Amino acid sequence: MQVRRIVGAALMAIVMLGTARAQQAATGVLTYDAAFFADQRPNTAYDMVRRLPGFAFDAGATARGFAGTAGNVLVDGERPTSKDDGLDAILIRIPASEVDHIELIRGSAPGIDMQGQTVVANVVRKKMDLTKIVATAEDLVFEDGHMIPNAALEFTHQADGHLYEGAVSVVNNYDDSVGIGRHEIFDAANNLLELDRAQSHGLGIGVAAKGAVTMPFLGGQFKTNLTLRDSPFISKLAYDSPTLHQLFVDKSRTNSAELGLHWKGKLGSTELETLVLQRLARSGDISTSDDTLTLQEFSSQTTTGESIARATLRYLVSSALTFEGGGEGAYNFLNGNTAFAVNGVPVPLPSANARVQETRGELFGQGTWKFADDWGLEAGVRIEASAISESGDTTKSRSFFYPKPRAVVTWTPDKQTQVRFRFERVVGQLDFNNFIATSDLSATGVTAGNADLRPDQRTQFEFSAERHFWTRGAIVLSLLHEEIKDAVDFVPVVTPTSAFDAPGNIGNGRNDEVNLALTVPLDRIGITNGLLRTTSIFRFSDVRDPTTGARRVISSERPQDIELRVTQDINSLKSTWGIFYYNGWTEDSFRLEQTRQRRAIAPYLNVYWEYKPNPDWSVHIEADNILRFTYDDRRRNFARPRDLFPLSTIDEYRTRSIPTIDIQIRKTFD
Repeated sequence: MQVRRIVGAALMAIVMLGTARAQQAATGVLTYDAAFFADQRPNTAYDMVRRLPGFAFDAGATARGFAGTAGNVLVDGERPTSKDDGLDAILIRIPASEVDHIELIRGSAPGIDMQGQTVVANVVRKKMDLTKIVATAEDLVFEDGHMIPNAALEFTHQADGHLYEGAVSVVNNYDDSVGIGRHEIFDAANNLLELDRAQSHGLGIGVAAKGAVTMPFLGGQFKTNLTLRDSPFISKLAYDSPTLHQLFVDKSRTNSAELGLHWKGKLGSTELETLVLQRLARSGDISTSDDTLTLQEFSSQTTTGESIARATLRYLVSSALTFEGGGEGAYNFLNGNTAFAVNGVPVPLPSANARVQETRGELFGQGTWKFADDWGLEAGVRIEASAISESGDTTKSRSFFYPKPRAVVTWTPDKQTQVRFRFERVVGQLDFNNFIATSDLSATGVTAGNADLRPDQRTQFEFSAERHFWTRGAIVLSLLHEEIKDAVDFVPVVTPTSAFDAPGNIGNGRNDEVNLALTVPLDRIGITNGLLRTTSIFRFSDVRDPTTGARRVISSERPQDIELRVTQDINSLKSTWGIFYYNGWTEDSFRLEQTRQRRAIAPYLNVYWEYKPNPDWSVHIEADNILRFTYDDRRRNFARPRDLFPLSTIDEYRTRSIPTIDIQIRKTFD
């Protein structure tokens, strides 16, 4: 009922706003020049993108391949060629002074590669000679006294059509749910059996180096980029009582390298874009559980590689019609070795050791047609064929073939209003890590690998309505319906000696989403240069549980996400302050002998202040999680399969998280 009211109110608001007549011609592109962002005094292109009305930044997916993984921001009309170097990091390295304007492209536009998105932002840089060095120092201070430092040094030089970029940085990674709490075990009648003091800790400090060169070459533009990264992480969880001391430790480290080559230029009356990408990574993980009587140890070593070659040919028939087509080929591999032992005695695991190889090819073609002043159509199809083979403990080879049609129709009655309808068939991608065993000894234990996993296929129908108002305001409503085939969840795997859970296909299902985003300037209520941004996402999934046969949600899907952010730019103080509120999350997962519910219980509240005395200096001070959200992990355990046996115990871990202070100083040298 609540969701129905929200949707109804949003639709009414859009209709009412749509009655206003715009003074400009209908177009799917809105342009924001540097003056639009002046009150904020942005440091980077990322700061500017985050202030675009009605735009929600998307860094992109982490799946293999280049197709279907793009974020929703272009730089000078092109997608960044790196996958290891995050889109947000790339935008942070672009000083705001280099940005000429930003285009918000909605629906589609001839000559623009939308990368499978319905809305993209295009950051257009100034064509000028410049040299900039940016130094950033940051420290994250936890209430208990431990600190996580971060620092970066970035270099940009542009002259005579050549662009040189480089960065070295300290990379930190931490668990924001750490703290002091309690661990309780109850019987099926909710009688307390055990009470322990719990304390958790998790962080990692690594390094990264990145470099890129862009230059004219063979009548077009050539770019090469290299990224190197070292990412360690260690987490500890201890349970203590007069009769128990149990320690869970997880140590992991990943080293990765990526090399990208990209060329784009004219080939007669067409435009050709080519890309070659090579990624390599090595990861190691050791997890232990020790209660002085029983020592469990799980170890994993993996090496992965990804090779991609892609070519796209675009032909601009007219200012209203563009055709493009091309292909992508990829080779991917994973070598994984895992082992599990209890008190030194090895325990056999399904698919403990595996070498997985994938060859995949994709052909694609599409057209973008503005067939009327206020109507546009983007339609095309991608055809994917792949072969996956596994050797090791299991020998298996499988082939897949999927056509993936897509169509987006847009209606733009005026420049401030747009309505979109999208139909698309989306095919998921198999996670190679699901082919080998994994572990979470403090919660779900060991999860087996599954060589029979198939990618899920989703037929999507999406309706979006967008209205911009009051210069900086916008309201966007999106309704998504998905019909799911071969939904991926957990399935039981039984061996002669043990029973495990494994990622697997559980049949068909559906998913519905309601997404309402609102940006409202607050000047009309007396808060000059104030801005309210809210995002509310509601999800309703439905699949059949493979163990009990009952209908339920998809494991680990969060039913709702609600965020609220208020900012105000105070020109007289050369400052910006802000408040961020998040309502927390809940996710349920379902296994053969366990159901699990994890929650981050609100309130989660951040406040910050940023002082920018001039374009070269900024000081950012932020207090995060000042009201201490609660992390709760509740597991209902069954002695045997939960469709046949009653509840045995309830295991609950709950902790109050730790507030932090984040201090960042940024200096730009010209």
